[in-house]
Amino acid sequence: MKTSVMKLSILVLVFVFLAATFALAGEETISGIVAQTDQAIVISADNGETYLIAGQDLSALAGKTVKATGTLEEGEAGKILKIISVEEVRE
Repeated sequence: MKTSVMKLSILVLVFVFLAATFALAGEETISGIVAQTDQAIVISADNGETYLIAGQDLSALAGKTVKATGTLEEGEAGKILKIISVEEVRE
């Protein structure tokens, strides 16, 4: 009985560790200018990449420089940043 409880505890710990690692693996912070196109809102990042935005409406920040953090995914239309947090960068 002790052995099976111990094995189950170890299995749960491994699962929690792997889940936390996976959740953080795709998180990224980018800086750039918010732009509204005909199809979507994007961030033209300082690194030259363009990211489609999901998860928040950033239309009020169009034309402004922001720092955005989110999970990064590759989609058919390109890189998609699912926003977790965003702040306007004031110079």
